[in-house]
Amino acid sequence: MMNMSLKLNSEIRYIKGVGPSTAEKLNRLGIEIVEDLIYYFPRDYEDRRNLKTLAETDEGEKATFHFKVIDQGYIRFNGRNHPKIKVTDKTGIAYLYCFNRNYLKDILVPGTSFYLIGKYSLKGRYPIFSSFNYELDDNNAKLGIIPVYRLTSGISQNLLRKIIKTVLDSLSDKLKEEIPEFIRKGYKIPPRGEIIKRIHFPPSQRELRRMREAYSYQEFFKYQLIVAMAKNKNEEIKKNRIKSSGELREKFLKKLPFKLTNAQNRVLSEIDRDLDSPAPMNRLIQGDVGSGKTIVSVFAALKALERNEQVAFMAPTEILARQHYNSLKEYLSDLNVKIEFLSSSVKGVKRKELVLKLLKGDVDIIVGTHALFSDDVEFRNLSLVIIDEQQKFGVLQRGKLRQKGKHTDCLVMSATPIPRTLSMTLYGDLDVSIIDEMPQGRIGTETHIVKQAEINKVYDFVKKEVSEGRQAYFIYPVIEESAVLDVKNATESFEYLNNEIFSEFNVALLHGRMSEEEKDKIMQEFKDRKYDILVSTTVVEVGVDIPNATVMVIEQAERFGLSNIHQLRGRIGRGKYKSYCFLIPDKSAGREAFNRLMILKHTNDGFKIAEWDLKLRGPGDIIGKKQAGLPSFIIDDIDINTKLIYRAQKDARKFVNGEIGIEKERELFLNSFIQSESYKRASLYFGG
Repeated sequence: MMNMSLKLNSEIRYIKGVGPSTAEKLNRLGIEIVEDLIYYFPRDYEDRRNLKTLAETDEGEKATFHFKVIDQGYIRFNGRNHPKIKVTDKTGIAYLYCFNRNYLKDILVPGTSFYLIGKYSLKGRYPIFSSFNYELDDNNAKLGIIPVYRLTSGISQNLLRKIIKTVLDSLSDKLKEEIPEFIRKGYKIPPRGEIIKRIHFPPSQRELRRMREAYSYQEFFKYQLIVAMAKNKNEEIKKNRIKSSGELREKFLKKLPFKLTNAQNRVLSEIDRDLDSPAPMNRLIQGDVGSGKTIVSVFAALKALERNEQVAFMAPTEILARQHYNSLKEYLSDLNVKIEFLSSSVKGVKRKELVLKLLKGDVDIIVGTHALFSDDVEFRNLSLVIIDEQQKFGVLQRGKLRQKGKHTDCLVMSATPIPRTLSMTLYGDLDVSIIDEMPQGRIGTETHIVKQAEINKVYDFVKKEVSEGRQAYFIYPVIEESAVLDVKNATESFEYLNNEIFSEFNVALLHGRMSEEEKDKIMQEFKDRKYDILVSTTVVEVGVDIPNATVMVIEQAERFGLSNIHQLRGRIGRGKYKSYCFLIPDKSAGREAFNRLMILKHTNDGFKIAEWDLKLRGPGDIIGKKQAGLPSFIIDDIDINTKLIYRAQKDARKFVNGEIGIEKERELFLNSFIQSESYKRASLYFGG
């Protein structure tokens, strides 16, 4: 029997039917306590109320089928045999290609009936399913709308559903409400336990939409509470501003070999207003790759230095931080500015000496990585924090660094143009400035869409460019065997390019499975021209400037979001040479994918591209499917739920400002909220 004293923070091994062995497997999914299980939402649903047949469906149409296995065989792929299972639904025959799922040959044996959810592609005469979910048609199989969860080895859909249902039946009515009661009742939002139960086990599609909307509103409201409280706290502070002389800025402006754009001047004026106001600055600069965000941030830093204050400049990776460090050293070389660098690679005596210099005020600007968060890093007079690549650092992380100074100003930068709805949702605590103009004189990048059959022409072009001293990138969507047939493999492609196509050149491989140290080393060596060609996955999307790189070839380009490709091609065209980006869709890509890529041929405007991505692929492809565990349905529905977001923002602000609710109840709720796991979870969800 289940332990009657089971609580939300109880270990999952105490749940009936779990035990130590199953608990260990669930731990691999990040499920350690009962609460983790409750918030482990389905990634999909099977609607078995409306089964489809092969005859009724088209290629690429997702549906639920009922099949019977009639035979087994194997398909050879990447040097290995994978099960090939022949099935029928009486209207036709199909094949299941079971890549990396050898266990299915022992489960889907001839004569077995089962449900399958997926979509097929046509390869020759028969439909082929290469990515699918299934469930055996036994006495336990249910009809209706069935949740589908992300699994791990040893955990089946049926088992996970049973465990989650057991927990929800016992504890759903004990879940605390996470928004003020008068707001919940005013909008006729069901109790939180009921919402979560129906998201896991919805009685209908309509009810699922209603429960998702209710849950999304609650999560947005909690996040907007954090934002509103932060803004109020910020506005209450009266910072004593020292007048700056403008001397350093004037010298820096004179030595610049170019004029600032109108957009840069406008954003700089917005920053100056913040830096002259009593409240600490909390501003985000959004701008395309190469729009000149860093130059603007240097002007902000110089204003702080003119006031004899310190500046911390942080980037998400060591190589990006070092690039900023080197740029700042070059920009400010004759201004007598003391600049130092700190990362996890700075150790021992050197680190101790640097930390002491910071505390004594012998460092003006410190550039670094997450190492700047360390408890032993203290400042004499930290006044301004500049953070590059905003989406890597959230509300709580920014706050932690700002706390190292008194009423510290914060300026964050992002090269990922984000549509207004997403920007308001994710960065609601920040005032936003946009640099929507590129500096004059940038040669730019030509983008071409090339058929797979003509790839040899691209190879020849790359050879020509490299022979003239330039460098090139080859980008692939994955790094190892995929469950989907025909997906390019960066590792295999590296071997092919290195040995067969570009054997006379130096070729390197870079992928996400490498350690940060390995990645930094390869990128530095590429920058130092030890390699002519870099074969990589999207890990170069945010990276160092390689002015000598003039060619980027993106294979299977249809598998990338438009914003991803735009960020990638921003790695080239950063020097004095004309640059070229070749997008090569797979030969199986349809006309729709080809037309989508044409958008990149016709525009270099990152904001327009982001809007297109939002329409075509959804928000998940702009900001990533997982924002520190945020349920995917919230991310995917953000654009649809624009009114919901505005409503949550408006309600949260009114509540914090005392315009709605009873004062005593409001104080109790806010005090309780700040101490709650819900507060931590909301902060983490949205990048904190």
